[in-house]
Amino acid sequence: MNETTILLSGDPKAKPEFLATVEPTIPRQLPFSLPFELVLDGYTREPWSSGKTNQNNGDQQQQNHEWQTGYLVSTDGRNRLSGFMQYLQGRKKAAVAKFEASDALPSSSTTPSGKAILVVPYDPPPIPSEELPDGVDKSQLMFVKYLRDENILKRDDPNAKKLQQQKMLQQQQKLMQEKQKQHQQQQIMQQKKQQSQKKIPSQPAPSSNRRGGLLGNLLGAQRRTENHLDMVRGSKSTNDEAFDPTTGAAGCINAFRDKISAEFEKFKSDSTTFTTKISISLGAMVKSVPIDEREKVTMDVFKFTVYEQVEEVGMDQWIAAKEPSEFMDECVINVYKEGHCPEDVLEDVNKGELPDEIKGQARHLVEAQSKAIQRKGKKKDEQMEKQANMGEDNGMVGLNTNKRDRRTLEQIQTDMQGENEDVKKSRFQ
Repeated sequence: MNETTILLSGDPKAKPEFLATVEPTIPRQLPFSLPFELVLDGYTREPWSSGKTNQNNGDQQQQNHEWQTGYLVSTDGRNRLSGFMQYLQGRKKAAVAKFEASDALPSSSTTPSGKAILVVPYDPPPIPSEELPDGVDKSQLMFVKYLRDENILKRDDPNAKKLQQQKMLQQQQKLMQEKQKQHQQQQIMQQKKQQSQKKIPSQPAPSSNRRGGLLGNLLGAQRRTENHLDMVRGSKSTNDEAFDPTTGAAGCINAFRDKISAEFEKFKSDSTTFTTKISISLGAMVKSVPIDEREKVTMDVFKFTVYEQVEEVGMDQWIAAKEPSEFMDECVINVYKEGHCPEDVLEDVNKGELPDEIKGQARHLVEAQSKAIQRKGKKKDEQMEKQANMGEDNGMVGLNTNKRDRRTLEQIQTDMQGENEDVKKSRFQ
């Protein structure tokens, strides 16, 4: 099924809202192709946006034959198209969407290729009942107009031609200004190099008759050090200006970020896929990085890039979890859409997010409980041993009863605290 999801966006900063999921019905195969997702983000009252222009003859005949029309029917069952058409009719505006199309006009040296235009007129023509399929409700139909390139509208407009010429002149002026700036920067760099070369004096041959003393030697060494520092600063500034973000460590990281972003955008648009895996191999990543810059490209940098793209593309609704691995230079990160993360993975992620203070308190509580259990067990063992040694209550004869007690006061107090009430009473009888 050639279905398209249509969204509405009144504000460029706001998130588009769902309108309908549609498919072609009259004709069943449209003479043009629509993307998987389309955003109606503009409104207009221009004459070319009317649904009745294709039936008129006149000055717009050359432009009208470029427009292609068709009917789309809603397949989601939410019945939102009728309310949307009433909204357009009440304001006498047409909704407009622009998108990249494969059948756009070829670009030239003066005019680049434009975007395709899809228009939803507020005044559609009558629905041909003889072509309407059985079981299709007219209130769920939407008449649309398609133009393969927006430059067609500007082609016959004299005002548009003037604006285009003005833009071309402005672009040429900007190019001339940029060239002048580059030429001035080159001249400044050459002057700095010449000045730095002039600052380095030629070192005269040491003379046996010249006696500068200790102070003279120190001043000479300081002067030579300053000259060398000027040379280093000059070379450092040239290296900074020659920095290229598409090569070296920066180029490797930026290329990885673009690749991950494209994969996540594809994953987001696929409504049938709820999880994806991102594999990272550090050895394969750093092959194109020079040896002196490889220490900047680490596994932590790539993992941070993945988590950053998950938050940005997933709008803080996706969950990323790293799989355990035996190797330090390989990593696999699973990304789950909202509501499709397994419970065990979610529990591990929540554990990992606990602060160190809470982890320390939990560990201390477990240790305190284990020590308390050990103390209780030790007291029970001592009580059982004392009861076994006291044979008078059980009709047994105790041995070594007149033996001297060698316990300390602390041990005696501890034993007395652990005795039961019967033993304490027998002591005073």
